[in-house]
Amino acid sequence: MTTPNATNRHGEGFLYLSIMICFCVLYAPQPMLSELADRFMVSKPEAGLLVSVTLIPLAIAPLSYGIFLKQLSALTILKWALPTLALAMAWSGFVQTYEGMLTLRLIQGALLPAIMTATMAYLTSGREGGELSRVMAWYISATIFGGMAGRVISGQLASMIAWEWVALIWAGLLLMVTLMPWRRATPKPLNLVKPDAQLIRQAMTSRGNALIYVSVLCMFWVFAGYLNYLPFRINELDASASTGLIGQSYLGYSIGIVSALTAGWLAKRVGGVIRAALIGFAVMIGSLLLALGNVWMLITQVFVMCLGMFVIHTLAASEVNHNARSLSGVVNGLYVSCYYAGGALGAWLMGYVYELFGWTTFVVVLSCIGMAGALCMWLYGRQWAAGR
Repeated sequence: MTTPNATNRHGEGFLYLSIMICFCVLYAPQPMLSELADRFMVSKPEAGLLVSVTLIPLAIAPLSYGIFLKQLSALTILKWALPTLALAMAWSGFVQTYEGMLTLRLIQGALLPAIMTATMAYLTSGREGGELSRVMAWYISATIFGGMAGRVISGQLASMIAWEWVALIWAGLLLMVTLMPWRRATPKPLNLVKPDAQLIRQAMTSRGNALIYVSVLCMFWVFAGYLNYLPFRINELDASASTGLIGQSYLGYSIGIVSALTAGWLAKRVGGVIRAALIGFAVMIGSLLLALGNVWMLITQVFVMCLGMFVIHTLAASEVNHNARSLSGVVNGLYVSCYYAGGALGAWLMGYVYELFGWTTFVVVLSCIGMAGALCMWLYGRQWAAGR
């Protein structure tokens, strides 16, 4: 006979799988942005918006969704949101206009934060300390693997079959995960909060969290901005480059899984979370030098950038959770909002920098934004040390 705890453990394992596939869907079109730009006859920034528009709801949802979803359990939301996302993904393969594709991507973006927030709430419920850090590391690793697989597999598939079939494959996998054993796990509260200006202000100012939020916004601005326009740069350097090769350029995500799982170990070895995060920034910003080289240097750059970026992400997420106290829902919501706000801005606005001023200026601007993020993390460390 299966015990409730065993069912919960199985449920948690399958929830990690479901979040992986959701991130596959989120980034599936990215290796084909150059191809989709030609298909819909749009500019680089407009094509980049196909990814950016899915990140916008992710930035505004964590706090605002509490108005509508507060009374529902995490599992209830997942049971409805996953199949709806599958339908939207399948439809996006057959839409014939840029506006239609953009609308469907916005719908997908509106569903994804509900799924992600529900999954994170379920996995972190009742956990603290080292156990919380472990769960966060595994959750982030699942998102990293999904982001990598979505790009790499979609790129490979698109070099062999039409985008319509790529979209249907991901939609089919989403439908499969809705039937997995997580559905029988014990329901847990979603822990969403209704927007409250006083609580938000308190969470922002508590223990220097605002500096971490700005730092994370800058970090993901750099990361999303670079990866969103990488396909265009590869095609610019080598017009014969296939979507398969572009997809392979995202294999650097694999090193991010190692970074996420070893970030805590690194922090202990170098003297704390802040030092480790600053090392992550140094690696991420330094990797942009490789972006000025040839195609293979661009591909190598992704490995190095992921090495640094996911150290920052894992440690920053754990740090704000440790600072949360009784404000965990608000603190986590603000973290996710700032993270994806940076991604949405970087994935869209950096397209104009690239289009108007060229690749070298694009890289310089990313470096400056990354340094602003590192400065915020350093200031947080100084403030936190002075407060002890």
